[in-house]
Amino acid sequence: MRGRTPNQGIALLTALIVLAITGALAYALSADTGLSIRRTAGSAAQEQAREISAATEALAASLLRETLEDTTASVHGAQRWARPYGPVEIIPGYLMEARLVDLQGRFNLNSLVNADGRPNELARRTLERLLQNLQLEPQWAPRIIDWIDADDQPLDGGTESSHYSALAPGYRPANRIITSTSELLALDGFDLDRYRRLEPHIAALPRDAGLNLCNATGPLLDALTGEQQWSESSEALQRNRESGCFPRLEVLRNSLPDASEFDALRSALKIGERSRYFGLFGYVSSGRSGYTSFSLLRHEGPGAGQIRVLLRHTAS
Repeated sequence: MRGRTPNQGIALLTALIVLAITGALAYALSADTGLSIRRTAGSAAQEQAREISAATEALAASLLRETLEDTTASVHGAQRWARPYGPVEIIPGYLMEARLVDLQGRFNLNSLVNADGRPNELARRTLERLLQNLQLEPQWAPRIIDWIDADDQPLDGGTESSHYSALAPGYRPANRIITSTSELLALDGFDLDRYRRLEPHIAALPRDAGLNLCNATGPLLDALTGEQQWSESSEALQRNRESGCFPRLEVLRNSLPDASEFDALRSALKIGERSRYFGLFGYVSSGRSGYTSFSLLRHEGPGAGQIRVLLRHTAS
């Protein structure tokens, strides 16, 4: 038997190389095709989830209009708008659940600074008490004010650009109204644990948003009065709210030393028994995928009857 010639060896090697390249290309094409199919399916699912979220906004707007058309009635958690919705299958394969939250039942961080740029001292005192009720340091109040106010002069206990620019990496405070409560995480030393404790009791709303006493959280109610009545009694507070607004304005008035303090606090925080700003929290699930959404809704006022979406966030 004759041995292989050099040319035959080269031809065999070339054939093996071509075969390997062909196999690699086939695998890459198959993987890319599979990835494209999954990407297309994921995009379609996300689009479907967005459409369901938009339908949820329409449902929420209808419920809010039903409540807010009576301009003399208080807005409270015993009304239909406050009931959680779902989970319910909207279309085959897609489950939706949603809840409306009265954001005016929370402390509005932007009330800490008045429209003229000066700190709102009664709002600051209320926030300091709220922080203490949540076992957080009251010293965060001046730091939050410095984050919002337009000047670059730190308050006593506050921090401005001279502090933040010295960090690594350095940055500057916003010096404008807060649009999301998560901005607090940009404060030097304000960690996720602190944020999670404070977040259910705060909101980032326009300055015209007052505080609805009917839906205020227990620690916030105690921050208004300086007492310790509701911070550790959430179940008792909920029972008092099963049939309507609680506490009413007269209850707060009687909880304060005199009428002048009540009038000053009511003016500083725009305390009342109605709301215009609501948060719609939604979740759409399909198979093993889930999509969360948040919409900031505002009622445009008497006569308008319109619920406007001011802000919308989605995530998968």
